[in-house]
Amino acid sequence: MSKKLIAFLLALPASAEIIYATSYNDHTVTSLKLDGSSLTRVSQNLDCGSEPTWLTLDKSKSVLYCLNEGWGGSSSITSYRTSASGTLETLDVLSVLKSPVASTLFANNSKLAVAHYDTSAFTTFSVADPTNLSLLGQQTYQLTAPGTVPERQDAPHLHDAILDPSKKFILVPDLGADLIRVFQVDDGAAAATAVTSIPTIAGSGPRHVAFAKAGRKTFLYSFNELSNTISGYTVTYKRDAAPEFTRIFDVPSGGPGTTVPAGTKAAEIEVSPDQRFVIVSSRGENSLDIPAFDGEGTVKSDPLQIFSVNQQTGALTHVQTAPAGGRNPRGFSLNKAGTKLVSALQDDNRVVVYERDVQTGRLGKVLAHATVGSGPNNGPNYALFDE
Repeated sequence: MSKKLIAFLLALPASAEIIYATSYNDHTVTSLKLDGSSLTRVSQNLDCGSEPTWLTLDKSKSVLYCLNEGWGGSSSITSYRTSASGTLETLDVLSVLKSPVASTLFANNSKLAVAHYDTSAFTTFSVADPTNLSLLGQQTYQLTAPGTVPERQDAPHLHDAILDPSKKFILVPDLGADLIRVFQVDDGAAAATAVTSIPTIAGSGPRHVAFAKAGRKTFLYSFNELSNTISGYTVTYKRDAAPEFTRIFDVPSGGPGTTVPAGTKAAEIEVSPDQRFVIVSSRGENSLDIPAFDGEGTVKSDPLQIFSVNQQTGALTHVQTAPAGGRNPRGFSLNKAGTKLVSALQDDNRVVVYERDVQTGRLGKVLAHATVGSGPNNGPNYALFDE
């Protein structure tokens, strides 16, 4: 494709995009419409319980799954029918073990795997019929003794669930046990089978993980909450066996030689759609000053750290420290073209959309922003594109 054609296509008016944002303490799933520089609220839904958090989209079936952590009551999974307008139709609500924090689809999107933080569990559900969700399997874990950081590692705390590129394994970081648990999944099996665990550095507390594919090579990146580090692994697939994971580096969240203030907590990690960049967010740094969104003065922002991926070795090179758009960027996501990033700022009741250069990986100007949530620290904790 010629550079002139690419420039022409990028210059064409973009159709409106829908963004969903959960408000952890405001009890809502908010649908926003992004149209150019305008980000407006379309609707709000209250059917994801008391603490809506993680969102998983099945675009092929126009279904959205929302996890309710339920710290103040019962926890649940809610399934929604999505629409071009952004409004959500509730399909089913299923009560589950307390504190589901992340989920991923598998088995051709007929099943959902869920990590539970406080109840130290990994569960799987049938979502073949999104109007009738049902439990398939449940595995609960224990520690024989507290970990290196006993106040945070008093029990296993499963914090993420992600399907690997082969679609045969699910990885679940366990912050409390300093492990990344690996489960094998079979389209015909009722549940997932634990096959191995990846030991992480003691006291690192793996929170979220992401894969990057570079030709025939596969790399895994773990973002570690307690040590504020990124660990990189090579992934070697073997026939009829679990993959082998070899740790190749462990660097601070801001890159080699950097430090973070006391109280900083790693949050989210994403790999760009072209597999060439890794992006992470930190909470509690408040290290950047950015123009206030009301036009008066400046406000504090936590950073997004952007790294390029060496396609041969998997090593990371720091590219940019960019503002997240405010404080506590608990979750962010990219659109499928990689040209936009949406950030959820829990402590500032704000969703911000940045432009992104797919060639350099760098973030640019603010495209749009909107207020989501009300009251102190009741803002959005996750935001997800539905294009």
